[in-house]
Amino acid sequence: MKTYFRILSLTVLSLLATIAKGQFVSYNQIENGRYEATVYYSSTTGQKSTYELVVTVTNDAVTAIHFGNGGSVHSGFNNEGYTYSGGRLSFSRDYRGNITGASTTVKVAYYNGTTQYFQIEL
Repeated sequence: MKTYFRILSLTVLSLLATIAKGQFVSYNQIENGRYEATVYYSSTTGQKSTYELVVTVTNDAVTAIHFGNGGSVHSGFNNEGYTYSGGRLSFSRDYRGNITGASTTVKVAYYNGTTQYFQIEL
């Protein structure tokens, strides 16, 4: 009887683990990749500009902004003296539920106290 109970318990635990794995599946709204975007830039120094730039989207978040000169700002580790935050995309949809656009704001804070904001529209 004890052996039967142990086998049953292990089977139930195994089944629960399999079910739990499925709960964490993420379905992206848009494909990962590079997208052209309109980027509205502002800084605590008072500078404001609008650019057409390429951004990298990973798991429905802008994870990098690429500048025309080969430079970029990005999430994750960097040795450039800044922290990158934000980037989670919000989606606009038409009456049928199709995505018609996406937008987000990214904040880049430098260790010298300067902060840059990038409002991004795909």
